[in-house]
Amino acid sequence: MNQVLLIIILLAGVVAGNILANHIKIVPLPFFLIGIGILLTILPVYRDFVLNPLTFSLAIISPLLYNEAQNSSRLWIGRSITNILSLAVGLVLVTVLVVGAGLHWIDPVLPLSLSFALMAVVTPTDAAAVNSIFETSPIAKEQMGILQNESLFNDAAGIVLFEVALEAYVSGSFHITRTIEVFLWEFLGGIIFGAVLGIAIVSIRLFLIRHHDDTSVIMVPIQILTPFLVYLLADKLNMSGILAVVAAGLAQGSEREKLRLTSSRMQIVTSNVWEVLSGMLSGIVFVLLGLSLPSVILAMHYGPDSAFAIWRLSLLGIALYAAQLVVRMLWSHFLVKSNDNQERSWRDSLIMALSGAHGTITLSLAFSMPLVIGNNEPFVFRSPMIFVAAVIIIVSLVAPTVLIPLIVPTKSVDQPRYKWVKRMIQAAISEVAKEKEHLGEAQIVIDSLQQQLVLDGTPNRRIQRQIMKEAQNAEKAAIQQMHDDGKITDDELTYYFEFIELSNFTANDSVWKNLMLRIRFGLHTGRLSKDLVTAREAFLKAPIELEGIYWRNQFEKHGEDLLAIEDVGFKAVMEFLKTHDTEHGMEANFVRRIYRTRHRRVNTRNVDPDVVYQLFLQAFHAEYELIQEALTSNEIDSGLAERLQQRISFDEITYIQNSEMFREQM
Repeated sequence: MNQVLLIIILLAGVVAGNILANHIKIVPLPFFLIGIGILLTILPVYRDFVLNPLTFSLAIISPLLYNEAQNSSRLWIGRSITNILSLAVGLVLVTVLVVGAGLHWIDPVLPLSLSFALMAVVTPTDAAAVNSIFETSPIAKEQMGILQNESLFNDAAGIVLFEVALEAYVSGSFHITRTIEVFLWEFLGGIIFGAVLGIAIVSIRLFLIRHHDDTSVIMVPIQILTPFLVYLLADKLNMSGILAVVAAGLAQGSEREKLRLTSSRMQIVTSNVWEVLSGMLSGIVFVLLGLSLPSVILAMHYGPDSAFAIWRLSLLGIALYAAQLVVRMLWSHFLVKSNDNQERSWRDSLIMALSGAHGTITLSLAFSMPLVIGNNEPFVFRSPMIFVAAVIIIVSLVAPTVLIPLIVPTKSVDQPRYKWVKRMIQAAISEVAKEKEHLGEAQIVIDSLQQQLVLDGTPNRRIQRQIMKEAQNAEKAAIQQMHDDGKITDDELTYYFEFIELSNFTANDSVWKNLMLRIRFGLHTGRLSKDLVTAREAFLKAPIELEGIYWRNQFEKHGEDLLAIEDVGFKAVMEFLKTHDTEHGMEANFVRRIYRTRHRRVNTRNVDPDVVYQLFLQAFHAEYELIQEALTSNEIDSGLAERLQQRISFDEITYIQNSEMFREQM
C-alpha cells in the first residue's frame, strides 16, 4: 500500500509541475518538478528517501529510451552514424579523461579514478531535455537530428567508463585489456542482442496483426512490456541493458514502416499511450532528484570533511560544466562534419555544446554509487559526487534555456497555428451556414464549431461574466420595450424575465445548480406525463436539453407565445455582442454561443441526426480544403499543414466516437 501511495504522490507532483509550467513559462518545467520533489520530503513517507538505482534504470530509463528510439529515424541515424558515434563515444572518452584529470589536478581530495567516475556520470546527455530546449528556437534539421540521436548511444559509453573507474577505485588497480573486453561485450553485445530480440518481438506483433489480434488491449501491453523484458535479459547476460533497449526501440520503428495505413486505430492509441507515459516518466525523474537532494545535503552538512562544503561543491559543479562545454564546443567544431562538408561555424558549435543537457542517465549513475566499499566502510565521496552531479544537471538545463534564445532567434509557434485554426473553423462555419433547408441541424454543427473558438483560447472570465450580465440587461431592455409598446402582457413579461434568469442559471456549469435544475425539470416532466419512468429519464438528462421543452410548455399552458418574444430578445443580444467583437471577441463569442444554443433549443423540436452527420462531414471537408489551398499557395509550410490536418483528423475521430452523445443532445 505504501508503494502505491508513493507512486500516486509522484504522479500528482508531475501533474502539478506541468500545470505551473503552463502558466509561468519563464521558468523551465524541470525546476518546478525539482521544487515539488523537495517539498514532498516534508511528508513522512518521503523522509530519508533513498533512490534504488536498479529500479530507476529498469522502471524509468528503459521505457524512456525505448520510446525515444522507436520514434527516431533509422535512415537519419544511418546517414549521421559517424557524427553520432563521434559524440557518443569519442567525445565521452575524451571528456572523461581530459576534464577528469584536470579535476584531480585542481582538487586532489578526489582520487583520480573517482574524478574519471564523476565525469562519466555527467557526460551522457538527455534526449528529452534536448527536445524541450528547441521547442521555440529552431535550428538546422541536421543539428537537431544529431543531438537527438547522440543521447541514445552516449549512455552506454558513460555507463561502461563509470563502472571501470569505480572498479579501479575499489580494487586499486586498472587493467586496459579487461576494460576493452568489457566495453566491447557491453556495447556491441547490447546492441546486437537488443536488435535481435526487438526484431523477434516485432515479428510476433506483425503475426498478431495479420491474424486480426491487433486490439489495443493486446498490442499496447506487449509494446509497453518490451523495454522491461529486453533490459532484464540483457542485464542478466552482463550486457548494456540501456543499449539493448535502444536497439530494440529502433527495431520497433520498422513495424510502422511495414504497417503504414493498416491497423491505424492501434497505431494512434499506441502513440497516445507512449506520449502520456514518457511525459510522466520524464517528470518523475526530476521529482526524484528533488526528493533526493535534501538527504544528500544533510549527509554533507554533518560530514567531518570541510572540503565537502556545499558552496565549494556548487562552484566545482559550475566549473566542471564550463570545462565540459569548452571540450564539447571544440569537438563539435573540428570533428563533427556537416553533410555538405563545410566547416561548422563557431555559432553552430556553441549551440551543439550548449545542447548537451543532462538528466535521466546522469541521475541514475549518480545514485548507483555504493553506500559502502571495501570492508563495509562508508563511501564518503558518495554524497558530494551526487551533489556535484545534481548541480551540473541544473546548470545544463539553465544555460541553454537562457543562452540559446540569445543565439538563435525565437520562433513563435502558437500564434500562427492559432490563426490558422481560427481560419479553418471559420471556413467550416461558412460552409455549414450555406444550409438553408435544415436550419436547426446546421445550427447544432455551427454551435459545436464555435465552441472550438472558445476552447482554443483563454478567455478572461471576469470580462466574460461582465459581458454576460450586460447581454442579459440588453435582452431585458428589449422585452421591456415590447411591454411598454403593448405587444406583450404583464404575465408574459413576468414569465419571460423568469425565463431569462433561469436560462443564465442553466448556462452556469456549477454542479449544485445542475442538480437543482435536474430536480425541477424532472418533476415538471413527471407532472406533465404522469409517468415515473419519463420523469426519471428527464432527471438523467442535462438541464440545458430540457430547458426549451420546459419553457414552451409553461408559455403554452397560459396561451402565450414564447418563440416570438425569445426571437426579439435573441436579436437584441446578437446586436449588443457586436459592440464587443473588436476588443473582447473571445469573451463575446463565448456568450454568443450560449445564446445561440438557447435560441436553437427553444425553436427546434425535431432534429435529423443523419443531416447533422452529413453537415459535420461537410465542415471537416471545408477545413481540409482550406489547408490544401494554403499549402499549395505556399502560405504555410508542410510542418504546419501536418499539424493542422492532424487536428482535423482528431476532431473527426472524436465526433464519430461521440456521435451518440451528439444525438442525445439534439
